[in-house]
Amino acid sequence: MSNHKLHVPNSLDTHMQDVVLTFDITGIVLPASLLLAIAYAAWNPISRHHLNRVSFRLLVCALIANLIFAATSTPTFSGPSAGCSFMAFFGLSVLMFTSCMFFCTALNLQLVLVHHLNGNSMEKFYYIGSVAVVAILNITPYAAGQFGYYNSTCWFSDPRPDVQFHWLFWSQSIWILLMSTGEVVSFFVILVYMYRMHRVRQMILSTRSTLFSSPPIVVYRTIILRIGLYPLLSCCLSFTGSILDIWLTKNPVPTELQWRLSFVDLCVFGLRPILYSLLAAADPGFLRAMRALRPHSKYTHSTGSTSGTKSKSSLSMKQFSTVNSSAPMHVELEHAKHLMTGEAGKGKSRLEHSVVSYSDSDGAKGKPSFVEQEPEQSGFREAERGAAEELDAEVQRCSRAEDFVRQI
Repeated sequence: MSNHKLHVPNSLDTHMQDVVLTFDITGIVLPASLLLAIAYAAWNPISRHHLNRVSFRLLVCALIANLIFAATSTPTFSGPSAGCSFMAFFGLSVLMFTSCMFFCTALNLQLVLVHHLNGNSMEKFYYIGSVAVVAILNITPYAAGQFGYYNSTCWFSDPRPDVQFHWLFWSQSIWILLMSTGEVVSFFVILVYMYRMHRVRQMILSTRSTLFSSPPIVVYRTIILRIGLYPLLSCCLSFTGSILDIWLTKNPVPTELQWRLSFVDLCVFGLRPILYSLLAAADPGFLRAMRALRPHSKYTHSTGSTSGTKSKSSLSMKQFSTVNSSAPMHVELEHAKHLMTGEAGKGKSRLEHSVVSYSDSDGAKGKPSFVEQEPEQSGFREAERGAAEELDAEVQRCSRAEDFVRQI
């Protein structure tokens, strides 16, 4: 029953502002620091290729949008003004753009993995579509004068609850909820498809076929699931924020329950930049880029190709179990190919030398000097061609792996 009583201002109201301000400051410092680290890794050629992924670029756009949202949420207004109206328009636009970026991340995974479309070709449509949706849905209420100062915040300002709910629902909440639902649907479609491909792989391997190579969606299943965490987190936060906004709009009476839910709503919006930054900091591509920037990693990167040519086992596709690690392997494959070609040339020279010696020693006796060695030389050439074809196939698989990683 106490939840239906009107809220009586107390000392917790001041602490509420302090908590929100703490979230805002942390939401500015943390994404800004992470974006600076990403910019340095993208500028450095040693670590740049680790970040060359469609989903990571979409994530960076979402981080920039959340940084802008946290920065614009810090200034406070004490009453209606043109600046408050613009801040409401700008803040809501940034939030919707963030939702669009994570929806595009989930959609891109489904299009690339399930429908086999080219993610790099689709990337420009993600940006164009997101900007168009955000502009249409936010310019309309801004032009109608629906943004302004309301209940100590810059939000939908119409004093009539039914009108305010109408604008909030049809210009913000319904579309964010639909995108969140789409993120969940895409994620489960990918899970079902991965399970089917895993079953197919097990059936083929049960026939003891050694020529079958695992599809990329199975090889990179760990990375794909990690990427899927972005839209899932966005879905949780978007659903929570949208439902709270709808409830608070339908129940404008300042009861104790309404005050508590308002505080939770502010915390959800304040935590968005922080949680997204923490999740992005654990991205596999970003972690590998940071490791590549270490002095020891640079030495390993520069000497790995020469050490890898000493063994043919280094050409295994197991080297591609991590994202974007195939660029150094491509160099190793080329060096190995040249090395084996050189060894084959040396063997061929030794063979020709033995043939010439045989001809000099036995030619006077009337014995054939070259015909008897022809089968051995032909077999060696076939072995050389087989090794070269195997290396070419490995290089092609490496190139396909690189292309697949860039698309997801």
